[in-house]
Amino acid sequence: MTSKERLLLTFRGELPDHVPVSPDISVMVPDRLTGRPFDEIHLDGREHHGWTSATHTEAYINAVKYFDMDGFYMYGGLEQLAPADRPVFTEQHIKVPQGTLVERRCHTALGDLTETELYYSDAPSWRQEKPLKDLAVDFAKLKLHMGEEDWQWADSFIDYDRLSDLGVYCGMTPVFQDWYFHNRQGGFEACFTDFMEQPALVDEIYEFWQRWALASVSAMVAAKPDVIMLGGSSASLSVSSPDIFRRYELPFIQQAAQICNAAGVVSHLHVCGRSAQLVEIVAEETDVQVMEPVEEPPGGNVDMAVIKKKYGHKLTFKGNISTTQTMLLGSVREVEEKCKRLIDVAAAGGRFVLSTGDQCGRDTPDENLFKMVEVAKTFGQYR
Repeated sequence: MTSKERLLLTFRGELPDHVPVSPDISVMVPDRLTGRPFDEIHLDGREHHGWTSATHTEAYINAVKYFDMDGFYMYGGLEQLAPADRPVFTEQHIKVPQGTLVERRCHTALGDLTETELYYSDAPSWRQEKPLKDLAVDFAKLKLHMGEEDWQWADSFIDYDRLSDLGVYCGMTPVFQDWYFHNRQGGFEACFTDFMEQPALVDEIYEFWQRWALASVSAMVAAKPDVIMLGGSSASLSVSSPDIFRRYELPFIQQAAQICNAAGVVSHLHVCGRSAQLVEIVAEETDVQVMEPVEEPPGGNVDMAVIKKKYGHKLTFKGNISTTQTMLLGSVREVEEKCKRLIDVAAAGGRFVLSTGDQCGRDTPDENLFKMVEVAKTFGQYR
């Protein structure tokens, strides 16, 4: 059985040959394995229409082969097609001691949008300046950049065949709080202040974003990925609230899952950190098929045994071993024991992928990842 088959069977509630194993090594571990500076990997200029570089996606695939794990390629995206006169961001790269500073500027008829992002040589990048500063003024500019109601995308993923049968290919669309945090200067403090002090404007932005996001999901579904991943890190209850989730995330997630399921594409939601209350909402009020990384303490608050017993008939869970306490700081023996305990409580009946919390750190020992894979293939056999 291939990794793609193993994961898809599990996502759809069927039994594979053994528990799939797909630790989240999304950025740092693959880049570290190349031995190259991270900024070089992500800024080499090669064409890619997902959220990272073509070179990094190749680093991830090489890491999948190295660890002999089931791949979860979450970098997919379609080229968004735009009229020739639509304003776009241009950028310049400036070498700095930490790596490379990227300055971006978009000239619009209403004025410029600017942003900067620091690509570290030994760590993931960080957006230092974001385009939405004066919210109402800059949102009007951003709409000129994004377009309104005339959204079109390419009809195929240029990198779909890159992973092949080593795992599943995901097209990803952010949930609202992820998109908003990504664009709003001032971080979470500014975002939640906006929600309280400018609700009418935020609602206008949300309605615009939701039309765009659902159009994106529909276009990606038509291009036939294996999975649509709804990215929701900033919807985590570590920073947000159930009320905000219901207001700004649930309607979109419900509609996106319906679009996916009608087309036979797996719908998958990522919400890291504290998400126990969100598991209940997602399981009972949406048609989402998979949820990750359902993190355990201290990073999250999810008890896998509890959610598996209550919702394992409806949702496939991917997670939830701590990336810090166990994978980064634990011994090989501790990793082995933790993986076996998790399989004991979560694997029965399927709908479980042995994985980690949100992204293993750069210095996670290779032997810990090898051990996780080994345990899934041996102790995780279905009988």
